[in-house]
Amino acid sequence: MKLTWLGHSAFHAEIAGKSVLIDPFLTGNPRAPEGFLDSLDRVDFLVLTHGHEDHLGDSDAVLEKFNPTLVTMYEIAMYYGSKGHEKVEPMNIGGSVTNDGLTFTMVNAQHSSAFMEAGKPVTMGDPAGMIIKAPGEKTLYHAGDTEVFSDMALIQRIHEPKIGLIPMGDRFTMGPDTAALACNEFLNLETIVPIHWGTMELLTGDPEDFKKKVTRGEVTIATPGQAMDL
Repeated sequence: MKLTWLGHSAFHAEIAGKSVLIDPFLTGNPRAPEGFLDSLDRVDFLVLTHGHEDHLGDSDAVLEKFNPTLVTMYEIAMYYGSKGHEKVEPMNIGGSVTNDGLTFTMVNAQHSSAFMEAGKPVTMGDPAGMIIKAPGEKTLYHAGDTEVFSDMALIQRIHEPKIGLIPMGDRFTMGPDTAALACNEFLNLETIVPIHWGTMELLTGDPEDFKKKVTRGEVTIATPGQAMDL
C-alpha cells in the first residue's frame, strides 16, 4: 500500500492497484501539495467520511475530472447523484460494499455532518469512519472526524485494522491526550498517522505531543505530498 497525506484529513491511497482519494480538501488547504490532482492519471474511488466543507473539499472537481466511484454515506451519495454523478455506492454505518477488489465498511464516528448553503446548514447524514480492505493488504482505518469512544475497541476487534489515520488537532476532534488514549486502550494499530492538525490556528493539537503519549503502535508524522510505503 502506498499512502500520501495531502494535509488535514485528505489522503491518496494506492491499494491493490486501485487509486483511492479520501476527503479531498485541497483548495484552501495550506498543507495540500500544489498541483496534486494534476499529477494523478486516474482516481478509481472517492471516499467521503462526512459532509463538512473541509472534507467534501474538491469533490466536484474530482468527480468531473476522473469519474470515480463515490463511496459514502447515503445522503452524500444522493446529493452528488442529484448533481448528475451516476457512479455512487451509497451506504451507512455498519454496512460494507465490495467493488473491484476493495471492501469498504462504514463505522461510527462522533461528530456532525452538514455544509452551509445560502447561509443555512444542509444535513448530510451521519458522520463516519471508513475501513478499507483488500486481499493481501493491511487493513486501513480512516477515523474521520471523531471524539474518542469506547466502541473503537469493537472496531478493532471486528476489522483488525493495522494502519490508522487518527485525528488529534483538538477543538473539532480528539486532541493529543484523547487520541493517544484511543490508540493505547481501544485500538491496536501498527502504524498511526495523525491527521486533522495544523491546517488552521484553531487546531492546536501538536502531533509531536501526541506521538510522545502513544505507547502502542508507531506514530508516523507524515509530510504532505510524500508517499509512504506501508
